[in-house]
Amino acid sequence: MTLRRLRIIHIATAFPRWKGDTPSIWVAQMLQQLYRRGHKVAVFTSSYKGLGHQFFDGIEVFRFRYAPAPIETLTHELAVPERLKQSRKYLLLIPPYLIFGLTEAVRFAFRKRYDIVHVHWPIPHVLFGMPMSSIWKCPIFLYFHGSELNLLNKLPDPFKLFFKTLFKRADGVTVNSSFTKKRTERLELGIPIEVVPFGNPHLEGEMFKFHGIEKKRILFVGRLIDVKSPQTLLMAFKLLKDRYPDATLTFVGDGPLRRTLEEMAERLGVSNSVFFRGFLGGRDLETAYLNGDIFVLPSTVDKAGHTETLGVVAIEALSYGLPVIASRVGGIPDIVIDGKTGLLFQPENHRELADKISFLIEHPDFAKKLVEQGQAHVRSNFAWDIVIDRLERLYYKSIAERRRF
Repeated sequence: MTLRRLRIIHIATAFPRWKGDTPSIWVAQMLQQLYRRGHKVAVFTSSYKGLGHQFFDGIEVFRFRYAPAPIETLTHELAVPERLKQSRKYLLLIPPYLIFGLTEAVRFAFRKRYDIVHVHWPIPHVLFGMPMSSIWKCPIFLYFHGSELNLLNKLPDPFKLFFKTLFKRADGVTVNSSFTKKRTERLELGIPIEVVPFGNPHLEGEMFKFHGIEKKRILFVGRLIDVKSPQTLLMAFKLLKDRYPDATLTFVGDGPLRRTLEEMAERLGVSNSVFFRGFLGGRDLETAYLNGDIFVLPSTVDKAGHTETLGVVAIEALSYGLPVIASRVGGIPDIVIDGKTGLLFQPENHRELADKISFLIEHPDFAKKLVEQGQAHVRSNFAWDIVIDRLERLYYKSIAERRRF
C-alpha cells in the first residue's frame, strides 16, 4: 500500500536564517530529510530582527514577530538560557514572545492546514501547538530535548500542573536519548515516549577511515560554555604535554569562556600548543576534523542542571574517523559505549581524561577498533534513514488511531 504524503509542521524556538547558519540545525536536518521523502514540510518559529517568511531548502519557514526589529534578539544568536545569563533585560522579551507567538499560532491555524504538529521544547511551545492541533483536529507530538525539563522543575506548582495537563493531551512524545526518556517518564504523562535521536550531522553519510594518531592532535568542537567543560580538557592537556611535548589541542567553537580559556592556557604554559579557531562551518569544519587525531567531548552538569542530552557532535567526529573520548554524563553513553565505540571518563576528572588520551596514543590499533565499531553503531542507530523511518511510523500510526475514534 502506498502511504500518502503528509503535511507536517514543526514548532521550534529558532531556525537557520541562511545557509550555514546553526540555530536548531538538527531540527533543520530532520525536516530536510522529511522533505526528501516527499512530505510537505514547514516550521513555525520566531523572527530575528524583523526577519519574515522564507523558504529554506524546500522547508517553508513561518516566523512570528514579537518585538520591534532592533530588539527582536531573544533567540537565534544564543540559546535563550544563555541570553538570560548575558543580561536580565531579555526577560522583558519573554511575555511578548509568548503573547504574540500564541496569537500568531491561532491566526496561522485558521489560514493553513497540516496533518501533523510536532512541538520542540514543549515549554513553552506547547502553547502554540495545541491551538493548531485542536483547529485542524490532527495529531500533535512533543519533542523533549532535555533543557525544558529543567525549566519545568523550577516553575511554581500551578504552572507545572498547567503544562503537564497540556502535555497529556498530546498523541505522543519523542525524545533525543534514553537519558531524556528516563527523565520524561517521571512526568507520568500516560502517553507513549519514543527515542527519536537526531541523525548523523555529516549529511552525506560518508565515513572516513581512521587515519592514525601519531601527530597527537586533540580536537574539541562545540560552544565554549560551562556545560561543555572545556577547562577540563585544557587541564588534561597540560598533563598530556608533560608526557608528549609535540601534542596539540584545537578548540573549534566560540562562547563566553573563550577569554578565560586563553588566559588559562597562558598560565599553564601551553598557549603555544593550544589553538582557538572560533566558529567554523562547511569545508572549514570538515578540514578541522580531518586534521584531528582524537576527539574529546568533556561535558558536565552545570549549576543550572543542564547537561549534554545526546552529544550529536560525537556522531560527527566518528564519521570523520576520529576515536572519541567523552564524559559519562547525560545522553552521551547512547553514542559512546565505553570500550566499544569510544572511551568514557568521569565528568571534570582531568587526570582520568589525560590517562584515556594517553592510552589511545599508546594503543593506536585499539583506537582504530573503536572508530570502526563506533561507525557501525552510528550506521545502525543514527543514520537519517533509520531516524526518519521511525518518525514516519509514529506519524502514520497516530493518524490511523485518530480516525478510529
